[in-house]
Amino acid sequence: MKNKALYLLLAVSVFYMTGCETVQRKFTPKKKTPSHVASSIFFEEGAYQKKFSNDYYYKTHYTLWRTWHDELLQSLGGNDKKANRAAEEAVGNLQQMQQYLVPDKFAQLQIIINDLEAVIKRMDQASGTSQIGPFRTELERIRRAVGNDFYYDKVKESLLADKVDLGNQDEGKASEPVTPEAA
Repeated sequence: MKNKALYLLLAVSVFYMTGCETVQRKFTPKKKTPSHVASSIFFEEGAYQKKFSNDYYYKTHYTLWRTWHDELLQSLGGNDKKANRAAEEAVGNLQQMQQYLVPDKFAQLQIIINDLEAVIKRMDQASGTSQIGPFRTELERIRRAVGNDFYYDKVKESLLADKVDLGNQDEGKASEPVTPEAA
């Protein structure tokens, strides 16, 4: 009797394991569907509108530039990938800062960006650590130039005015206001 029960139990377990699905799929827990699925509903369509002011974006990019430039200075002579990433980010944030400046300050910052790109290009071409001293000196000079001439309090009068793009204004308005003489 015990042997028959054992054979029956063994047969049922083998039958259970050899089904249509693979064993791994059978024994992995099934994902539960969430009771609420978040979705985005757009009520208004139109042109992109900035969320923050030019002052805020300029300050943000200035802070990010300073951080990445310091990271570049610290990574000189160390990991080349880290230095290259820091250099790319520093140049990118300076270029983002340029977007918010009037043309005169834009041109002044472009000169500094060109100097930084030239130093980075020379760093890529240099081999070994013998050139670290001159590169560090140049990078510190660039840091001082941007820090002295382009910090927010110094350039806040040279920032472009905030513009809000509301899209095509003619779509929602009547063609002409009605005057008393026309009525």
